[in-house]
Amino acid sequence: MGLLEGKVAIVTGAGRGIGRSHALALAREGAAVLVNDLGTSLTGAGADGGPAAVVAEEIAAAGGKAIADTGDIADWDGSKALVDRAVSEFGRLDILVNNAGITEYESIATERREGWKRVMDVNITGTAALMHWAAQYWAEQGPELGRAVINTSSPAGTNPPPGAISYVVSKAGVAALTMASAIELCHLGIRVNAVAPMARSRMSDAIPILDEAMKVPAEGLDRMDPGNISRLMLYLASPDCRFTGRIFGVDGDRIYLFESMSAETHVSNGGRAWEHGELARALAEVPQQDRAYMIAPSLHIRAGAPPADVLAAFDRIARGEPVEVWKPINIRS
Repeated sequence: MGLLEGKVAIVTGAGRGIGRSHALALAREGAAVLVNDLGTSLTGAGADGGPAAVVAEEIAAAGGKAIADTGDIADWDGSKALVDRAVSEFGRLDILVNNAGITEYESIATERREGWKRVMDVNITGTAALMHWAAQYWAEQGPELGRAVINTSSPAGTNPPPGAISYVVSKAGVAALTMASAIELCHLGIRVNAVAPMARSRMSDAIPILDEAMKVPAEGLDRMDPGNISRLMLYLASPDCRFTGRIFGVDGDRIYLFESMSAETHVSNGGRAWEHGELARALAEVPQQDRAYMIAPSLHIRAGAPPADVLAAFDRIARGEPVEVWKPINIRS
């Protein structure tokens, strides 16, 4: 008997990459899976029902239970249909894996209204909408242990780099949504956690500078295999998980937990309002923060070089132009 025998799961963005890996992993452990994928491009354009259908057929061929779904999660009311369909087809819902996401490579100075809205609609509104409708269904059923929501944040959301502002903000929003909703939903027996994955995907394929880091090694652990993310997802979906409201980073076999938005430095003025000079002197004693942005395990942007140089490199990445593997360089925070 599988780890999740008799459970029912929804996985969004499940037609390719990490989402496909999640759907197959859940099915192998006995869960019935609604395989949702609108089949858009990386930036949300177009639609293609093929990827979802292929994954559902793959699960069925292996003896599992699955249905393909091409519903648009970016539509708040329309996303209800995914929950309704899972319940109608399989009789219940236990696990929601919010994996779908799109991106654009724009800075705050170059971002366009249409691109910003499209990324937010999918990455944050789509995640929140499905959680809303799943929570309503579970509230109607009453409290029951074993329910799980696994959201997808990103290393770009937990350690924001320049050059993809809408994606960064949306994924930081997913982390905050995860922490807040975990508190709101615990009384229903729902655990809400998020993963910030580093793995081979369409997004990594679109960034030439990551080509070397994403190569399959000749031997040893394939650190960028999407299956590494799915193993953690299965734990978070399983009865063995004892966490809620946590954000888990994944890089191969390395798993790390973020400690919310912790404040590491404190200054006070003994209960008196600050005068400008006093505040300036107190903060002068605080070390300046130099941010390190991880683009890949061996590729970092470090504090000190002109921001224009970094943004120019991201522009070349966005256009698909070759970029030399960077030595550690600096960008002042």
